[in-house]
Amino acid sequence: MNLMQRVRSFFSPNLPPQKEDSGQEDLFKARYQAFRRLLSANNGALDFMTELEEAALGHRHFGMHFVRSRATGAAAKVYNIVENLLYLAPGKHLGLRDSLRAIQDQIQLELASRQSSRRQELVLDLGQITAQDVDDVGGKMANLGELGNSLKVPVPSGFAITAEAYMAFMRQSSLWDEINCLVLGHPMAAHFGASTPTGLDPEDEEELGTDQPIALLELCAKIRSMILAADIPTELEDAILSAYDRLCEREGRQVHVALRSSALGEDSAGASFAGQHRSLLNLDRDSLLDGYKEVVASKYSAHAMTYRYMLGIRDDDVLMCVGCLSMVTSRAGGVVYTTNPINIGDNRIQITSAWGVAKGVVDGTAASDRFLVDKGPPPHIVERLVPRKDSAIVCSQSEGVRRVLVDPLQADQPTLDDGQIIELATMAARIAEHYGTPQDIEWAYTPEGRLFLLQTRPLDIRQSEPAPELLQGVEPLLQGGQTASSGTAHGVVHTVKKDVDILMLPDKAIMVCVEAAPKWAAVLNRCQAVIAEQGSVAGHLANVAREFNVPALFGVPAATTILEAGREITLDADNRAVYDGLQSQLLDRAPLRPNMMEGSPVFQTLLKVNRHITPLRLLDPDGIDFTPANCKTLHDITRFCHEKSVQEMFSFGRDHNFSPRSSKQLKTIVPMQWWIINLDDGFMEEPGGKMIALDKIASIPMLALWRGIVAYPWEGPPCIDCKGFMSVLFQSATNRNLEPAAASHFSEKNYFMLSKHFCNLQSRFGYHFTSVEALAGPRPRENYIRFQFKGGAADHHRKVRRAQFVGEILDEFGFQTKVREDAMFARLDDCDQEFIEDRLELLGHILIHTRQLDMIMNKEDVVQLYKKRILNQLHAMLDAKNKA
Repeated sequence: MNLMQRVRSFFSPNLPPQKEDSGQEDLFKARYQAFRRLLSANNGALDFMTELEEAALGHRHFGMHFVRSRATGAAAKVYNIVENLLYLAPGKHLGLRDSLRAIQDQIQLELASRQSSRRQELVLDLGQITAQDVDDVGGKMANLGELGNSLKVPVPSGFAITAEAYMAFMRQSSLWDEINCLVLGHPMAAHFGASTPTGLDPEDEEELGTDQPIALLELCAKIRSMILAADIPTELEDAILSAYDRLCEREGRQVHVALRSSALGEDSAGASFAGQHRSLLNLDRDSLLDGYKEVVASKYSAHAMTYRYMLGIRDDDVLMCVGCLSMVTSRAGGVVYTTNPINIGDNRIQITSAWGVAKGVVDGTAASDRFLVDKGPPPHIVERLVPRKDSAIVCSQSEGVRRVLVDPLQADQPTLDDGQIIELATMAARIAEHYGTPQDIEWAYTPEGRLFLLQTRPLDIRQSEPAPELLQGVEPLLQGGQTASSGTAHGVVHTVKKDVDILMLPDKAIMVCVEAAPKWAAVLNRCQAVIAEQGSVAGHLANVAREFNVPALFGVPAATTILEAGREITLDADNRAVYDGLQSQLLDRAPLRPNMMEGSPVFQTLLKVNRHITPLRLLDPDGIDFTPANCKTLHDITRFCHEKSVQEMFSFGRDHNFSPRSSKQLKTIVPMQWWIINLDDGFMEEPGGKMIALDKIASIPMLALWRGIVAYPWEGPPCIDCKGFMSVLFQSATNRNLEPAAASHFSEKNYFMLSKHFCNLQSRFGYHFTSVEALAGPRPRENYIRFQFKGGAADHHRKVRRAQFVGEILDEFGFQTKVREDAMFARLDDCDQEFIEDRLELLGHILIHTRQLDMIMNKEDVVQLYKKRILNQLHAMLDAKNKA
């Protein structure tokens, strides 16, 4: 049963139908239902728009799922708005459909994946590649080609499987659309429940849920299985195998190869993707094609998807290129940083080295040497750290790699001699000079002492203040290790030894683990800090921890034994110390988490989409440009339709010669115009003229609102401060629709639609849009209040604070409130009639007495003064009613 039917059956069952007007009555009811649908869609559209405006401030993380769903939701709501207005105004405003279609086309264009023109080759030999080919082969292979072909430094021979090859594989196997639908349909924000920003409603974080980490792992497993089961196109298969055969001809032997991820965007400044994608070592020809699919599938690991989400990288922009390189037999391998990544003032070269391949260094599983080299000239070694290295990762005789025990006589020896250290430092400095920025370089020395460079990428440098001395009088629980990422942190120990442990990560966790594994990056955003028994400053997890500003201390023996789960600790990563409990004096050096979204591809997409959704340019309902053709955004269309729909409802009685439904003006001393439509039984009796006295109103909710409106005389605007006044004056001077003296329907008229137990108010109080809808009848389960408040004439900060101000007042009286930017939404449900009336009286008072408070909203002491005064008046109103 719809609202109008309920009103008639509940509250006026004995009224005989007016047969002579029954056709007009039915038409009016149908139009009112269309108007209700329009208002509901309007509120929903504004809700979506407010979310998009809020996200554009950059205070939260979001992915393309958020952008697409909110943009699509807003467009769907606006479509409903348009169609209901066209029902109310048949034959009018038909141009709205064209305007809406044009806006939707622009939104879809911004959301669509933009792939730049690429080379058509499926495979490119490394000898053909330079840094200019980054959009075809990804950053890793483009940089390697640049090293070999421009700088003429030694790199392995090989080839790149291109972005065009990836697209051919994904499209021919029908994976592209299916996987994109799965990924874009997954609310990634739900994976980060423990890090929900303070003050956000959990509903705003895309259906947060405790089972979301499991859902993400299930999604990743499903996509990986789809990729591994897909057939590689014959043309691509032939291209890969032919390139491998040419490589063998050049080498003069049947070579084993390393397959290395080289996704577009990988190894770029600010987005290293360190360890987030798969690399496979020491493969033969028979494993090449399956290995290619393994690397492609690693794009959809949980930690890779999390990393993209946190950095605001569009999933469909990451095309997975793959490098296929001749496997270097490595006696020692590792990483060289051309400067200190956690101290911009330390310009020394840092070399981290382990026996065997470099994998043990970058994945945090190997004990490693550390050498510091002053660049000179001439370069010279200034520090050595040579721990015992009992194991090494080496190539297997067949395929892959394996961990082996190191000869005891060799375990305590340095992995590099002085000549190799200087050679490596000199070459690293040359590479950094070529790129003009510090570099993170992976390298290997063969048993014959030949140096090969395996990759280079920009090194992210963090500015850090000199750490003070250790705490005096407090004994550390642990001390030692390497500072992998600067800062201090306080939290609760959560031990992570296997994948399932990350699913139970609590709030305020300090992750303590054995290996500094790259996959733990999936939960770094939810951690206060990381402590690992293994690993070094050169590892992949350390790299990501620095990107996210998460303090990290690696190479701490027995950390998982000494730091038991659930224990409260404080980490001082710079002084390499862990303390029991909260050491608050250290936390002034806790790093701020960077705004990873700002400037990211997803963030830029949001800003471009918002241009077609949220701006409001169509302001003056009486202006000659207030037409459908001038609606350039979804917000323009909502404003146009709202204005015209109210006009249509209030002109119905006049245009159809149906006096019972003609609008009447309320006789009142309140200096505002109040216009009323009687939906059914809202009047005591039908007035003869165009005016109606208050004592002729029968609507219970409207009268309750009115009692609040007139309970206390409005004392006028607050004592203004200069800045607040100038802010309001500027807005008024540049926005004619906000000028109360202007001929605007919003500023001149306030509209009531009512029946005995129902009231709908559409109004502008001062500079603020307001909507109140309420049902107050004998059945509590059906009673409700909906209140929406938005806008103002001051600057953004004052408007937002004023919305919060109204919400804080309503919170005191049991309303469910939600504040988003300068919009405030409040509701009550399932209350008895008397309670609804009481709350409507409070709303009426708030509508009048919060007018023009924008200008003082930058002075918190004054804000609190007004809040206290209004609350005192509201409580006095309730007390007086209770005593009566």
